Amino acid sequence: MNTATLAMDDDDDEAPNVGKYDVLVSAEVAAAGRMGLAQGHRCCGGCCDMRRAVIIVDAVGIFICVFYAIYFAILATVVEETDSSTMDDATKQQVEGMMVQMEHVFLGLMAIKIPLNGLGIYGAMKFKHWPVAVALAAYVVEVIIDAVTFNIGGLLLAGFFAYPHVVFLREMKSGVMSELNYPTEKYSCCCV
Repeated sequence: MNTATLAMDDDDDEAPNVGKYDVLVSAEVAAAGRMGLAQGHRCCGGCCDMRRAVIIVDAVGIFICVFYAIYFAILATVVEETDSSTMDDATKQQVEGMMVQMEHVFLGLMAIKIPLNGLGIYGAMKFKHWPVAVALAAYVVEVIIDAVTFNIGGLLLAGFFAYPHVVFLREMKSGVMSELNYPTEKYSCCCV
């Protein structure tokens, strides 16, 4: 006689169904047929689940924005303070004007992009569809701009950052990823 049968025989005195199920789940999870089996996609070669991937890429996106804002501020200052002996005054004024315009445009774009990345982080943490979709829309616009300007590096980076958003939204819509079953889907190869 195996141990499962022994356990059932021991419980027969109290109630006939005791011991058959060892996991209690909500009706939504049971109806979806996901009882303890992770079905979510893994990002970056199995490094983490899609929720964590959205949080990570949006946090990295914010870091990149802050880095470039500081970089352009320093670059504009350096251009203004360069020795003008190699350039005539008109050329130097044109270069300074272009740098100031470029810095203002870039800072304006970052003032839009940082809050949108923040929305993506919020949406992933709270399992909200629309904030993640808004963050995805920002990446789609970035992909379009990079494609039109033939910026291959930016195109690849924006596409790589958009990918977790697309999959996470698909998983939330299909019910694979939700607040109820996230403990089953939770995965990370490191301490993140």
